[in-house]
Amino acid sequence: MGWFGGNNNTAPPSKVSMVTEYKPEPKSQQYLEDLPPKFEDTDVPSKPPQKNNAQPTLADAAKSIQLSDFTIDRFVSMPCFREAMITGFQAMGVLGVITFLIRKDLNKSLNWSVGGFFLGNMVGWEQCRSLRRRSMQMMEKAKQDKEERNRKKWEDLQKSQGKNDDLEKFNEFNKRE
Repeated sequence: MGWFGGNNNTAPPSKVSMVTEYKPEPKSQQYLEDLPPKFEDTDVPSKPPQKNNAQPTLADAAKSIQLSDFTIDRFVSMPCFREAMITGFQAMGVLGVITFLIRKDLNKSLNWSVGGFFLGNMVGWEQCRSLRRRSMQMMEKAKQDKEERNRKKWEDLQKSQGKNDDLEKFNEFNKRE
């Protein structure tokens, strides 16, 4: 008769597992200096740094390029890469389909779709970088405003109390990086 006991069976309709209380073990705190470094400092430049204050050239930049710079993990970890790729694929699909529907020529539509992919990538990349740049500027401005407010509050507090030793400690603390 189902769940509501119309059957004289005394066994439960399904297996019931034993529930135990979970007690997590307390984790010891890990500090940044206790963790292994993310990047090793074993890379030694092939030639000593230039003594004169000459600007690096394109040849210097080309010499520093390695094959390991072009891995999928490196690209995926870049900010704005995902947004640029999505925009590129969208532009590729739209331009390819529209060109194929209008011209009925597969070669032209493939060419337009590849061009749309690269154009979409560039537009998506620049748009994302512009938004990031703007947000970084706003964050920097907010940080400066906060420091200015704190400095004014501290000066007002010092005028009312007349202590200079604390002001020096406060300035030293704020100037450290």
